[in-house]
Amino acid sequence: MRKGLVAVLAALGLALGQQQVTLFWSGAITGPTSETGAPYGAGIEDYCRHMARAIPGVVLNCVVRDDRYDNATTQRLFEEAVDRFKIPIYLGYSTGAMLQMKALIQELKIPTLPASNHVGLIDPPNGDYYFIPVSTYSEQVVALLEYIAKQKRGAKVALVVHPSPFGRAPVEDARKAAQQLGLQIVDVQEVGAGNLDNTALLRRFEGAGVEFVVHQNVAGPVANILKDTRRLGLSGKMRHLGAVYTGGVDLIALAGEAAEGFLWASPYFTAQDDTPGIRLQKDLVARFGRPASYVENHNYTAGMLAAAIAIEAMKRAQERFKRITNETVYQAIVGMNGPNAFKPGLAVSTKQGIEVDFTKSERTGAEGLRILEVKGGRFVPITDPFTSALFRKVHYGK
Repeated sequence: MRKGLVAVLAALGLALGQQQVTLFWSGAITGPTSETGAPYGAGIEDYCRHMARAIPGVVLNCVVRDDRYDNATTQRLFEEAVDRFKIPIYLGYSTGAMLQMKALIQELKIPTLPASNHVGLIDPPNGDYYFIPVSTYSEQVVALLEYIAKQKRGAKVALVVHPSPFGRAPVEDARKAAQQLGLQIVDVQEVGAGNLDNTALLRRFEGAGVEFVVHQNVAGPVANILKDTRRLGLSGKMRHLGAVYTGGVDLIALAGEAAEGFLWASPYFTAQDDTPGIRLQKDLVARFGRPASYVENHNYTAGMLAAAIAIEAMKRAQERFKRITNETVYQAIVGMNGPNAFKPGLAVSTKQGIEVDFTKSERTGAEGLRILEVKGGRFVPITDPFTSALFRKVHYGK
């Protein structure tokens, strides 16, 4: 029904002589990591439909596809979007597929906003057309290590990561940061959704004297580990922390009371923040009949942010160049800084009046983070917005 309505609106727009431009996303609506992909895709679709006629002379065609977390399917859908829709910008999803497609996207010069926050996407070679909407996984994990170092210098830390390029993304930078912070990373383990009993893992950590466990994963595996930590009576011995895709309402729903005390590095505002973006999120969830939990789902927020950046870039391209192409959209994105920065009210910032800013060389947008803690079944901020003081030093050597 919704797709039919969008098609009718697009046809009416064309009849009135308006240009049709497609905003295209593919990701894991089903399959592995779909607990992230389904709300992320919904956030993109709903924001796009909300903004379908916001650019004068243009009708947005909102297209969302399920790639089931399969790299070959992702690339096929991308190539179809390029050929069929002549997309001026691409909204991507998984780390593996986005890494695989770097050379192709560079060759086609199509600005790309991935759901993945892997710093390798914007690193050379072939990273010029990737723009990560928020801080990278590496910066998030380094920020968590900085937090740990303030609590206990010399602490023993374990990393638990998803068994994929997504999970492994921050490991190297984390090792470098820990060395500079005086922390000991005593173990790195890969854990996926199939690990339902983590007794052996946690006993291993206990034997090694692990005091903090930093997760780079999605919520499901983290919830299982938190429940097993509680069951084994280890909650008082080791503290769990995680990067952006580990936390949120899904973690609390899955882990229940075992989530209490979990620390989460997130660049997004929450449902308790009164910002224009969060107010719009609440409206869109109700308007388009989404699950009520999406009001507090940061993955829906993340999808909204990606769509908002893309559509704002299209709008600026139309205003400045009188046409929306991959080249004019690219110019609009790299000009999104200083007094021309973008502020949709969805992500935290450390800069007054600035939320999302990009240049040709700085291709992460909203770089602010907060650490939130589960208290009474809800994530509560325990820090002000900040950026990692160490990340650029360990990753870029400066």
